Amino acid sequence: MDHPLASPETGTFKRDRDEWRAVIDGADNAVRLDVSRLVGRIAPRCTEVFYATLLSNPEGKVFISSEVVQERLHEALTNWLVFLFPERAPDVTRLMTLQERIGLVHARMRIPMTLVLQGIRALKQELRLNLFAIDMPRDRLLQALTYTMTMIDIAVEIMGQELSKDLKKEIESDEACRIFSLGQDIAVEKEVQRSALLDWGHRVLLAICCRTPPPLPALEKSAFGLWLNHKAGLLFSGRNGLHAVRMIVSRIDHELLPTLMKDMPVQPVRIQELQGLIEEIRFLMNDMFAESALLEGGRDPLTTALSRRFLPTILSREVSLSLRRKTSFSILLLDVDHFKRVNDRFGHTRGDAVLRNVSDIISTQCRPSDFVFRYGGEEFLVALTETSGQEGLVVAERIREAVYAEGLQQDEKVTVSVGVAEFAGHPDYEQLIHEADTALYQAKTQGRNRCILHDRQERIVTDRIS
Repeated sequence: MDHPLASPETGTFKRDRDEWRAVIDGADNAVRLDVSRLVGRIAPRCTEVFYATLLSNPEGKVFISSEVVQERLHEALTNWLVFLFPERAPDVTRLMTLQERIGLVHARMRIPMTLVLQGIRALKQELRLNLFAIDMPRDRLLQALTYTMTMIDIAVEIMGQELSKDLKKEIESDEACRIFSLGQDIAVEKEVQRSALLDWGHRVLLAICCRTPPPLPALEKSAFGLWLNHKAGLLFSGRNGLHAVRMIVSRIDHELLPTLMKDMPVQPVRIQELQGLIEEIRFLMNDMFAESALLEGGRDPLTTALSRRFLPTILSREVSLSLRRKTSFSILLLDVDHFKRVNDRFGHTRGDAVLRNVSDIISTQCRPSDFVFRYGGEEFLVALTETSGQEGLVVAERIREAVYAEGLQQDEKVTVSVGVAEFAGHPDYEQLIHEADTALYQAKTQGRNRCILHDRQERIVTDRIS
């Protein structure tokens, strides 16, 4: 009987399963036993070789770190090797299901298959060297080598198939993200960012006039700069103007601002140069917004929060940005307490109104660079860019207090519970969602109407209404 978690019986699945069974059935029991005992002994060393190969590649360091390997990934790969080579003939369907799951994890992490194959090649070489070191007849050694290498090759092939399928979905989602506006109405978003840019310019000029001690506020760290780094890339992907804007921002922050603070009193020509660069950014942004004026949507029709279909694209991108820039971000997983009771007592129309109001409150408490998703039912997920866990807890508490103070339901208070988790370097964003979900579960079991920050040392930080 097939394993209950197995994939549907497709032609490819059946072919791969039959091929794998043939390899296992064709191996002598004594050979399988020799290989199983060897792998059980050297699996940790093979794992070290695999990850050392990935980390020696500069591209690999973008996706994983030595800390993440030691804390989470080392044990998982070691267990995979042991599971792949049991002493008795393994359950092929379970083996295939495991490889598909691993392929999905790699897809979420967006690790290039070329990197994985480099690591696998080094791992196989380590296995070969150890097999040659065993004192056994030549024909049995050849059987062991063939069995070991073929088992790994088939496993990696199945992973690759699942990775390719999921990446295809990711590409389609990426395209949808580029087609749809991830802000509010395009015209509104344009005015918000125009105001944010001008506000930064006014603050810089005021700081210069008042001779505020350095440094001047960096444009990249302003509300406009954060939006440019985290949302504009999705909205204006592939546009030449976007690269030009980023180059101007870099020039302002790294060349012009230091010069302005150094030359006191500031020369009028420098002020004119700054104003000219701001005007150039506005001109380029106007062009890009004009091209995107018709590309709106991608939002939940009830709450206008972002659709969950874009969650993999956004979180994968934030993970990649955080790993490259050595920054962090946090997510909030928010649940409306006793929402079913609201629907049962007052009807779904009132329940829908509560969800819309909660969504509006969340958006009001977040920055333009953050992402607010309708996660499902009465749950919302918020990605807070360049925000630590403690800072995320503060935002969560503001949202909780605002919902409670709003009095969204006449006969009883509407409250929310929030789980907070900070990105800590694990390249699979599902790990971060799981941590936020764990914290949310704690908040609900401890009485609801509270915010809890997930702590990886299992120390829980809690804010609650008194």
